[in-house]
Amino acid sequence: MASIHLSLLYTVWVLLTYFFMLTIVTLFRNRSDFHKSPEKKHNLLPRVAILIPAYNEERCIEDTIKSCLEIEYPRNKFEILVVNDGSKDNTGEICKKYAASGKIKYLENQPNQGKSTALNRGFENLDAEYVATIDADTIVEKDIIHKVLPYFTSDDIAAVTVAIKVRDAKNLLQKVVEIEYELGNGFYNKILTYLNCLFVTPGQFSIYRREKVLELGGFDKDNIVEDTEIAYRMHKNSMKIACCPNAKVYTIVPNNIKDLYYQRKRWYTGTIQTILQHKDVIFNRRLGAFGMYFVPFNYGGTIFATFLSISLLLMIFSNLMHSVSNMSLINFDLIPLIKPALTQDSLDPLNLSMYYLLGLTPLFLHATASYLGLKTMGNSVRRNISGFVGFMFFFIPYQIMWVLCMYFAAAKRRVKWRAGM
Repeated sequence: MASIHLSLLYTVWVLLTYFFMLTIVTLFRNRSDFHKSPEKKHNLLPRVAILIPAYNEERCIEDTIKSCLEIEYPRNKFEILVVNDGSKDNTGEICKKYAASGKIKYLENQPNQGKSTALNRGFENLDAEYVATIDADTIVEKDIIHKVLPYFTSDDIAAVTVAIKVRDAKNLLQKVVEIEYELGNGFYNKILTYLNCLFVTPGQFSIYRREKVLELGGFDKDNIVEDTEIAYRMHKNSMKIACCPNAKVYTIVPNNIKDLYYQRKRWYTGTIQTILQHKDVIFNRRLGAFGMYFVPFNYGGTIFATFLSISLLLMIFSNLMHSVSNMSLINFDLIPLIKPALTQDSLDPLNLSMYYLLGLTPLFLHATASYLGLKTMGNSVRRNISGFVGFMFFFIPYQIMWVLCMYFAAAKRRVKWRAGM
């Protein structure tokens, strides 16, 4: 068991070290224009639409609609469409109130058919050149359209993502997720843009060339992470995804373990299903860094890290059982408890030192990349030190989630779209 564990540890060390070093190097190579917006090619303002798919969102959809109505863009070239996907609460009545006053357009699906179907119906009923999709629990900045549109610098850019921030993070869990969002949906998405490896168009807010989405046949109605799946198809069809880190939206995140579990269950299970669905991207030279680097390194590292965690737990359990068995022979004298379980039998001091070295190096690089990422995004670690520390070690429950979701994907368990998830 120790030899297997050490082999996995070496593999994870190489993958993580490479990833974080590449992140840091890419940042310093592009730091001068990280926040620099592309110059506008012309002053013409295209037609833009906001599409809000909604399912049981009575708690927050009114805030989202009000936020979108305050967007600074010519009213004759801007419209808002809500597609109510068979909500069973008061979502429909709230939307109809705004539709009756002519402020928004409103469509309703009956019964509930899933988020992808709601999005596709919206794209089919809009004629704007650009369509921004936004979750019904998210609010936007007033100038977001003006910030995002310049990033469509060439015809092959099919979508642009933005920085996603957390609204009203109160408890420790939300503060950890706040750091995760600051980095994952802002900093790392921009880094991946430089490598042409951006792998998701987040549902919280992404803006698309409508013709590109229709060219791809819309969102996959059988995929539970439609924003990830469509990004894979964009790469396979030589389309690009950009990131505008200066444009920000604010979203609600789970405030308890149960809701976070259901959210990550959908995300991770859907991601695994997407990789299996598009397994031809792995080591696909035609897709450049996305096929040769991001997919195999990112998800290969996740798989190895998952099995590393499992093997570590098994080894600790085995050594603890061995210790208990030995102590039973000496009437459970407490002195043997002083020796750590991991130092027995399987690990000599040299190997133990190697474990510490291999374990701390990626953690140090992870902390360094995260610190630089937050600083680059204009945030202070000091402002959320508890969330930052928690984020450093949150990979442990995430690895457990990956194991569970591998099972869900293998067993083809159905995972539904839930409100706020």
